[in-house]
Amino acid sequence: MTSASEVLLRPSAGTLLESMRDIGYSFDSALADIVDNSISARAGRIEIVNGLDEYDQPYVAVVDDGHGMAPDILTAAMRHGSRSPTDARQEGDLGRFGLGLKTASFSQCRRLTVVSAIAGDVHGRRWDLDRVLESDEWLLQVLDPRELRGLPGAEFLPEIGTMVLWQSLDRLDAEDASPQQSLVALNELFASARSHLSLTFHRYIRPEPDDSDIKPACISINGLEVDGADPFAIHMSPTSDSHEIAHLRAGGAQITAQAFTLPHHARLSSQQLDKLCMGSTLAETQGLYIYRAKRLISGGTWLGLSKRTEMSKLLRVKVDVPTSLDAYWGVDVRKSRIRPPAAVRTRLRPLVERMTQSAKRPYTYRGRKQVSSAPLPLWHRVDERGNIRYAINREHPLAAQAFAAMETSALESLLVAVEAGLPLEAMFSDIGSHPQDVRQADFNDEGLEQLLLAYMHALAPNSDRISEATSSLIMSTVPFAGDVRVRRLIEKHRRVED
Repeated sequence: MTSASEVLLRPSAGTLLESMRDIGYSFDSALADIVDNSISARAGRIEIVNGLDEYDQPYVAVVDDGHGMAPDILTAAMRHGSRSPTDARQEGDLGRFGLGLKTASFSQCRRLTVVSAIAGDVHGRRWDLDRVLESDEWLLQVLDPRELRGLPGAEFLPEIGTMVLWQSLDRLDAEDASPQQSLVALNELFASARSHLSLTFHRYIRPEPDDSDIKPACISINGLEVDGADPFAIHMSPTSDSHEIAHLRAGGAQITAQAFTLPHHARLSSQQLDKLCMGSTLAETQGLYIYRAKRLISGGTWLGLSKRTEMSKLLRVKVDVPTSLDAYWGVDVRKSRIRPPAAVRTRLRPLVERMTQSAKRPYTYRGRKQVSSAPLPLWHRVDERGNIRYAINREHPLAAQAFAAMETSALESLLVAVEAGLPLEAMFSDIGSHPQDVRQADFNDEGLEQLLLAYMHALAPNSDRISEATSSLIMSTVPFAGDVRVRRLIEKHRRVED
């Protein structure tokens, strides 16, 4: 013990609240933090609306049908630090520090009102930053029934549920804007927030087969439901290849990791590929997707455990972390950053390496099939002591036919020039950023038939028709393989063997 005297030193209410407005929330992450509270309250429906209030000022309201709060519980919820981060939380409770409701709201607005209905009673509490600054006291306003009835968004509040209302939205970057211009700026933020919520809460919006413990939540923005993202292609056809679930124990609790190899882009429609790219590219969205209580915290990064490569772009790894490991994993107040501890990284690294090698198979297999092991390969992959190049197969029937008909040195010079001039960087960029648009061979019926006849003449120069064996060979060769028209054309020209 010490004999030092103590002085009670309260923080300046106004200064502290103003300072806490800038801890790194975006509009997307702030809105997601409010939705966290609705899900923790076991809400089945969450309405997010915006508009202009009676003073032609923009507002945002988040209304849910979760369990409401009695007056004393509502008052406690408005306290900064209403829950200790060391308190054990129930399964499905998405809170962390007891700060999210307040800090997320103040990052976007100066007036926060929370209205809750329970057992037929409606109660409201409000933090007004301007009032707190004026008094420099922690003065929480208690709203009377008359004030509650006139609040924007109140018409959406069910008999049991809660509404979080943001007013005085001074972070809209709409200085000197008209009310309609402010609303346009707010709607632009809502468009981005829709995508963010779709991914962050996709396992609540559209639970996966192993999410039986989740209560599904329907989230809507201005009356339009938010579609849950499908980052692992679980709900698609074709679906992803899922791998066995790995269980890791560290920090006194268990985490699980499961890898998913997405379907190759050639098997997907443009719409499916766009959904999987989530506004970016497959290469940029590969990696770990880390969930806390089934809510996405971090996605599309390897966190230093691996490198983003074109060959591993189909790999996404779902990692589930319980809330009991928040401190161990370094979950921040915004629930938008997480840092796997060293012990977990050490155990995850070999697991990620093994998963990465497995995910490369769809590409390496297709590459071997088309370049090296195809029945009539037009290209060879040549590895000369680690230096890789691609060379035209001089023994290909069409090449052999051309050599027989043309001056050899001139043709050889042309082929060497084609090989040396391959636009590899442009090809790599196009396939990596928008592979669905790369269509190298797209023949009409006439063009396909002409190419087929060229192959037929090269393979059977002394006949106008081709044998069964030759037709099978052609049908397994690029660009004919998989084209449904080829069979009809082959039947037209094939010579039936005795």
